[in-house]
Amino acid sequence: MPSCIFRRFIKLVRQNSIQSSKIFLFATFSILISYQTVADVEVWTDKQKVILKGDLKGLKILPSGSAKKKQAPVKQKTHKKAKPRTTVSKKNKSRPPTTLRVGPKERLKWPSLAAAEAVDGDIIEIAAGEYVDCTSWNASNLTIRGVGGRAHVRDETCHGKAIWIINGNNTTIENIEFSGMKVPSKNGSGIRHQGAGLTVRNSYFHDGEEGILGGGRKPGDVVLIEDSEFARLGRGGQAHPMYIGVAEKFTIRRSYIHDCVDEANCLKSRAKHTVIFCNVIASLEGDSSWEIDLPNGGRAEVLNNIIEQGPKSVNKGIVGFAKETAKAKNRNPEQTLIFKGNLVINDHKTGRFVVVLKRENTKLKVEENKFVGPGTLKFKENNEYVHRRHIAGMKAYPALPPACKK
Repeated sequence: MPSCIFRRFIKLVRQNSIQSSKIFLFATFSILISYQTVADVEVWTDKQKVILKGDLKGLKILPSGSAKKKQAPVKQKTHKKAKPRTTVSKKNKSRPPTTLRVGPKERLKWPSLAAAEAVDGDIIEIAAGEYVDCTSWNASNLTIRGVGGRAHVRDETCHGKAIWIINGNNTTIENIEFSGMKVPSKNGSGIRHQGAGLTVRNSYFHDGEEGILGGGRKPGDVVLIEDSEFARLGRGGQAHPMYIGVAEKFTIRRSYIHDCVDEANCLKSRAKHTVIFCNVIASLEGDSSWEIDLPNGGRAEVLNNIIEQGPKSVNKGIVGFAKETAKAKNRNPEQTLIFKGNLVINDHKTGRFVVVLKRENTKLKVEENKFVGPGTLKFKENNEYVHRRHIAGMKAYPALPPACKK
């Protein structure tokens, strides 16, 4: 009997008689409910798709024109929950700053919903857990932090740019994890910084294309990164764990950048003033390019870091300064490199430790560093140079000495 009913139903649907189809189904529902089918049935016509659930509980007739001829069903992400729509009135936007809480048990289930409600000066607290979500943060003077552990945002990007796009000024981000950031242009980032003033603390960026990208789009931009980790990031030589534009000042300290992949520069900054202090920057098993790249020069202070080039690096250069300054438009006003107190390890079979393209106003202070491994070093005066790890009293690759303490 079910087969007869299905044939009659299909005939009505192909005649585009939806109302007749519904009446026919409802009239025979009491008869069919006593039959137990073994699989769902999908009925396709020129304009629509009809799905008959095997147990009839999920019976659904789609409206006319909902499907194209011979169109395959669209696959949906099963791990992504539906986000309810939210609207914010002008009255709410004029309220005083407050604390917005995000989490499964809160009114705001997703960071994007908090971003829609946020006003200047708000604190956004995101409960530890995973959020397949992306958003643009447009308000200024925001503090966004994970509570009860790290809040992990992953696998979704907005506007072909990033998981989080920061448009406001003076934004502080703490205790957030970013992963799975990929876009067609191959530079999907955890954070796309488009405002003026960004601080990132105790956060983790990994397994995507770019960690943090941006800077210098607004006057007076200052970027501070501290106590954070960047792992297995890069793509096609154009995405990097850390890529800061021509900001006024960029500081990164006490952070760990490692296993930079696919010809990425582990750290790249075009800022007018760059301070790289007390970090571990190591390509290790990654096929990196430069470990530190400062292509526009500027005032660069590289102090007390551990910098390692791994055996799979494709570039062989470890630290580059002012490499793109042949054209005047790419030069920062000041051209000063202070490279002091660093341990630079080359685990590649060859390499260049520090590469500088000098300009007429270039000033160099490269001293009190220790260089270990094979390669070319032009700054042997006031520095220590040892050809092999074991001669320097170091453990074999991939061991790294302890970093600076907080």
